[in-house]
Amino acid sequence: MTTSLHDTRLMQRVQQALPQLTPALRKVAEHLLRHPLLAATQGIEEWARACDASPAAVNRFASSMGYAGFAALKAELGATLQAVASPLNKLAQQLDGTQSHDTFGKLIAVSQTNLQTTADSLSAAGFEAVVASLCAARRVYVLGFGNSYYLAGLAASNLAPYCDAQLASAEGGNENAAYKLAGAGSEDVVLAITLPRYSRDTVQLARFAAERGARIVAITDSPASPLAAVASHALYVAAEHPVLSAANSAVLALIEALVAAVMLRNPDVLRLSAELSESLLDYLYIDQPLAAPRPRGQ
Repeated sequence: MTTSLHDTRLMQRVQQALPQLTPALRKVAEHLLRHPLLAATQGIEEWARACDASPAAVNRFASSMGYAGFAALKAELGATLQAVASPLNKLAQQLDGTQSHDTFGKLIAVSQTNLQTTADSLSAAGFEAVVASLCAARRVYVLGFGNSYYLAGLAASNLAPYCDAQLASAEGGNENAAYKLAGAGSEDVVLAITLPRYSRDTVQLARFAAERGARIVAITDSPASPLAAVASHALYVAAEHPVLSAANSAVLALIEALVAAVMLRNPDVLRLSAELSESLLDYLYIDQPLAAPRPRGQ
């Protein structure tokens, strides 16, 4: 893991300025934070259209960030992204002109690129801080709605043997989740997951828990995500997809990495793993050797 893309000087400056920007300039900033690789390839007119703003607003945004204009901002953005831009350019070329007979390979390449981009940009210190928070928590509430509900359920069930984890967004919808989170406090962690299209319920319930003192760990796609503003710690995954609203493969890989890291931090991991395996034996299909053929006449 290397320094996160979102920890670079340019991205940090935009994140810090975001709450003070006017609505028009905020749209420009959010486009940069959500789609930095795309923004690096766009001219001022394209950038303005992409974020439903005017070219003048894009220029004002660049000036507000301390640049002489759009060209200077784009030059620094290009320099910042030089190390990670090539995989996405390659992917764009791979997807261009995709035919039905090779769709599978091209779409698998999307997942591969998202996984590599996430691995290259995720902060090692940020990851370790999240693992430490999960291990130290009195209880871990896992929260996710929509497509993220299934990812949240996976995270909760796999964390449960090694820390006190429960799925807050289970049966009963957002109302039942609110009842569960009402008991959260300063010793608890809420692991919240949302990708575009962002779940309003996830963001509101995470804020609800944060107001009660709980630490919020966000898994989302960029600092422009509404969940990022609520989080004590945020882990950003690449979720670009040419067809779907968001790709989940990098989130799944991140959840697996978090679970494994929590397991390794637990001093009783060997005993707990053995007990878990033994408790599941009655529910697992285990191949039995074929019985030796009986001799004829018996």
